[in-house]
Amino acid sequence: MDIADDQVLKQHLIDPEICIRCNTCEATCPVGAITHDERNYVVDPAKCKFCLACIPPCPTGSIDNWRVVPLAKAYTVAEQLGWMHCRRS
Repeated sequence: MDIADDQVLKQHLIDPEICIRCNTCEATCPVGAITHDERNYVVDPAKCKFCLACIPPCPTGSIDNWRVVPLAKAYTVAEQLGWMHCRRS
């Protein structure tokens, strides 16, 4: 087994069910790790430095969401952008 197979990432994710798409996280991120499309805001695991600057200004807490994943299987930006959320009426 390669040591890289054992590496894990505490990946910072934005919950699309809670996010109100206010853009506060993207505007606050000092390293440009957060981006969005017409549906989702997402964190790029390759850019995020875990400074946590985006968490306090989020009005819903949707960005205070983490998953421990194998480094080789971190959710890509493309995967995160494809996540579906329920429409709110």
